[in-house]
Amino acid sequence: MNIIEKIPIPISGLILSLFSLGNLLQDIHPYLRYLFGVIGAIFLILMILKVIFYPENVKNDFKNPVIVSSSGTFSMSLMILSTYFISFMPTFAYAIWILGIGLHIMLMIYFTYRFIIHDFDINTVYPTYWIVFVGITMGAITANVHGITEIDFIFFLIGFVSMLITTPLIFYRYIRHPQVPDMNKPLICIFTALFSILIVGYLNSADIISNTFLLILYSIACVFYIFALLKFISYRNLDFYPSFSAFTFPFVISALATKGIVTKISNSNIILNSVLTIETLIAVFLVVYVLVRYIKFFKNSKKVEINST
Repeated sequence: MNIIEKIPIPISGLILSLFSLGNLLQDIHPYLRYLFGVIGAIFLILMILKVIFYPENVKNDFKNPVIVSSSGTFSMSLMILSTYFISFMPTFAYAIWILGIGLHIMLMIYFTYRFIIHDFDINTVYPTYWIVFVGITMGAITANVHGITEIDFIFFLIGFVSMLITTPLIFYRYIRHPQVPDMNKPLICIFTALFSILIVGYLNSADIISNTFLLILYSIACVFYIFALLKFISYRNLDFYPSFSAFTFPFVISALATKGIVTKISNSNIILNSVLTIETLIAVFLVVYVLVRYIKFFKNSKKVEINST
């Protein structure tokens, strides 16, 4: 089994975090942006190759609602990737963005039909639902890069309404059905991404910013951030699972949310700037940590394959 076949679909969460981390760090040094962007692109290419050469494997994976919902990070990755090409290949960048939007909308339709209307099971409800339904907010975050200002706020509204609908369901699942297998425990860290991605989407798409609305979103985001960080600490010694990707993007988007508030609302606030520094360091650590765990995972898989032949 080669590395392409071994690539798990949830690695797209790591890909998304690498592209996003590059954007987070670009103000520190532009080379950091391209460093993480290139690493993310390598894994993205491997993902695409898996779809091309092992379609049956992907088809089988898409019978699993957790994997399907996690796959939304792939289309979100394309939206972020488009921002890397906008300065020198704008047409190509726009095509990637449209592809990402289209794939995500198709995912929302497929997931709703297959796993909510027809095969709903409360035990398969996880925060990955937010990837499917709130993840479209990435369209609001990236639309203005392509000069699209007519529909960007619509993506935010869809994400916000989806949050209102799905959040009670996810809370109900964890309260009434608290037993979660180890492989899915890291997914709870997606909690910290929920309001953070809405904050970034709101800041990037709203014509008029309501500080009160923003304060409410950010206050909840901070509570979820602390909750998710504590969960990471308690789960850090779990055996490695592809769901470890949930330790990455949620913390990166949280730092981006704080950065957005610092940039647009309160650039001189010492406390917020300190929070941004801490969140950035944590985001870098977690992305690198999970990246290393993935590399070890692939190396160990290769050793097992060699020893079994």
